[in-house]
Amino acid sequence: MRRILLALAPVALLVPVSASAVSESVTPWLLFTMGARASGMGGAHVTEAAGADGVYWNPANLAFNLQNRSLTGMHFAPVPDLTNDVYFEYASYAEQVEGWGGLGANLMFLTYGKSEATDESGIRLRDFTSWEMGIGTGYGTALSDRWAVGAGAKLLISRLSPEIGDLEQGQGFTWAIDLGVHGRDLLPFWNFRWALAILNMGPALKFVDNGSPNPLPLNVRTGFGFDPVMTDVHRLTIALDMNKVLVRQRNDGTNSFDVDPAYKALFTAWTDESLSEEFEDAIYNLGAEYAFSDFIFLRTGWVHDKTGDITDVTYGVGLRYQGLRFDYASYPQATGLKSVNRFSVTYDF
Repeated sequence: MRRILLALAPVALLVPVSASAVSESVTPWLLFTMGARASGMGGAHVTEAAGADGVYWNPANLAFNLQNRSLTGMHFAPVPDLTNDVYFEYASYAEQVEGWGGLGANLMFLTYGKSEATDESGIRLRDFTSWEMGIGTGYGTALSDRWAVGAGAKLLISRLSPEIGDLEQGQGFTWAIDLGVHGRDLLPFWNFRWALAILNMGPALKFVDNGSPNPLPLNVRTGFGFDPVMTDVHRLTIALDMNKVLVRQRNDGTNSFDVDPAYKALFTAWTDESLSEEFEDAIYNLGAEYAFSDFIFLRTGWVHDKTGDITDVTYGVGLRYQGLRFDYASYPQATGLKSVNRFSVTYDF
């Protein structure tokens, strides 16, 4: 029986998250830090994601953090130290619908570049390109002046290898939903806000050539933000997030695995270790942004991932002219790799 050898970039190097959780899940790009603004702030963005970025970070933000219409996009190379043909593309659009709330959609596309298919004897068959894609929607609506809720849905397609002769194809399809809540002005000072998002809840992805279920990276993200300085000219924003990837996969004793469904993994994935160890394995993101006249933005942040052995500083800048904003950030990758440059463009209109 011939087989396909995939020369793909290791998924553990694509995103700085808990190594144990990623090793049990697929589509790790669902955990990427979307947007150069978020990247410059260390990934602390569950409360701060504004405009079209709310579709990805927290659909509830579409109710409060969206003015009229917003369009954003980002391009970056996840592992430039290892290969020059792995790219990630992200685009998102959202608009405020009077009387309803915020609606949005996004597109995410990751290409692993060209790989070589060989048979069991090592004879080259052909080259092919591996890729994964997600198409998502989001909706957020206000329950009151202080509270908003949101929900989203996404389709996920993974095509790691094609069908070649009698070789089975390595591709799969699944779906997931997102839920979020956002509270603002929760304290009488500093515009204090809190948010919670439960992301990537859906059935495990199964490949045509592999019947074993591959769970999605179910992610619980919560955090708060506040503005200790807020004037007509100066604004300082501080934000702190905690991310916990919840995947529960067990060997059933027959060399196959049982995967707890997402609704169950929300609880059972906390029992793999002691509660204190579970919180130690979480990812913590701290970020700050200084804005001058809503024209120039300076950002810095800090990422701490104990399991992934990543503790590093982020930084970034932004420039807005009328409704157009350009952002740049330097964001850390896995240990031993250089930080990655990220660029994004946002247009609010």
